[in-house]
Amino acid sequence: MSCATSPDTPSSQADARSPAAGDAGIERVVLQAYRAIGDRHLYEPNFRNLSVEAYRGFASGDSALVLEASDSSLTVKRDGKEIVSRPAPADTADGRAWGSILTELMAGSIDASPALQQADRQALIRQAMTATTKQLDRNSRYADPDEAKDNRFQRDGGGGVGITVERTDEKKILIRAVQEGSPAAKAGIQIGDQILAIDGDSMIDRPLSDVVAKLRGSVGAPVTMTVFRASTGGELALPMKRGRIVPTTVVYERRGDVALIHLTGFNTATTDNLRAALDKAKADIGKDLTGIIIDMRSNRGGLLDQAQSVSEVFIADGTIFSTNGRHPDSRRTYRSSNGRASGQIPIVVLMNGGSASAAEIVAAALQDRGRAVVVGTTSYGKGTVQTVVRLANEGELILTWSRLQAPSGYTWNELGVLPNICTSKVGDASKLGTASVDSNQGQLMRWHALRNPTPQEVADLRKICPPGEAAPEADVDLAVRLLHDRALYAHAVQSATYQAAARP
Repeated sequence: MSCATSPDTPSSQADARSPAAGDAGIERVVLQAYRAIGDRHLYEPNFRNLSVEAYRGFASGDSALVLEASDSSLTVKRDGKEIVSRPAPADTADGRAWGSILTELMAGSIDASPALQQADRQALIRQAMTATTKQLDRNSRYADPDEAKDNRFQRDGGGGVGITVERTDEKKILIRAVQEGSPAAKAGIQIGDQILAIDGDSMIDRPLSDVVAKLRGSVGAPVTMTVFRASTGGELALPMKRGRIVPTTVVYERRGDVALIHLTGFNTATTDNLRAALDKAKADIGKDLTGIIIDMRSNRGGLLDQAQSVSEVFIADGTIFSTNGRHPDSRRTYRSSNGRASGQIPIVVLMNGGSASAAEIVAAALQDRGRAVVVGTTSYGKGTVQTVVRLANEGELILTWSRLQAPSGYTWNELGVLPNICTSKVGDASKLGTASVDSNQGQLMRWHALRNPTPQEVADLRKICPPGEAAPEADVDLAVRLLHDRALYAHAVQSATYQAAARP
């Protein structure tokens, strides 16, 4: 999960290379990563600790290699024999110096270790970078080139055919969704079709990742899917050309006089698709539109700018959220100046324990600003922003670089967003009343008043409405009931609205 700023690209200039480095790929990645950590991470890093753990991860494939670290030096031995030794940089915050030393230790170790010489270089980078990021925080991580490629597709889109696939318990690859207007839709692909082959290559018993990789490619490039259609009992070979696909994150569903909007992520197309879904709902339901349900249960987040622009769809002016970190560029207040915001139509936001990051930004902003009632369970509690650094090997370093704050000033990191109405305490939507709202009002006030809660306070508060991973239909029923009771809805909104936060 992530709430990421726009990713960086590798520097066009070559990195300075140490003459002792034995593998330029590893060296460039480590040096680039250490510079980024030193410049951008939320906390000032201790590169001594990072370097020791990074080396141990890198050398984990050869148990004979041992790193001895003292205050003044770093020495690598293999079977008790010294391989390479370097003086330890005096400044533990100097990422460039520690990165250079680390790459020299790695180069000397590769020269001395047959196991490392035979190891895949990308695996060595992954082991070193994973060990590094584990020392930073729970949301910083390394993505190897294959994972990073998929991350970029999910964020920005790319060449594909526009389907969602899943592997069943019987190991069949079935099509679960077909994107409207996509190459697959135009070719006649249907939900429920089983993929048998792609370009003549059998996909039977192949990993799902292989199927996805085969379907993605250059925009305009041809591809043929062979599918089995149960309704006809026959096989079909359907040719198509790949198009530019941005994964669908917004789905509209009518529930009588209520618009139910499923918001599953935040990528480059989310806000535009949300506006289109709202326009469709208004045309579909017309003047009878009673309200909107934004279902963000199990929404893992996505792009920070999309969290801002989604919030602006409903908030006309004033603060949406703030960020604060070590880097000067990370300290910002995000405000809306959108005169086109969608009026004051009632909104209910559905959340659960899998709702994180950008989803929490939107929920906290709409709750604080009195634009929505949040219903469900306490959210995940990822109140930090990550910046994505594209590395020289086409992998990505995802670094935490700022904390998030709601309009009222509280931060939900580790804590989560507390709903106005906790569905675990309301068993029947027909029994929903002011007592259901008022029972949470005191806790909401305490929740929003805290600025630096202790771990024990966080643990105690999260017990009030424990995070749940389910997405029961009862949540939707309760939201519809709330939207139909305007007095109760207004009472629920007022219970969590901070007037100070509502001012621009």
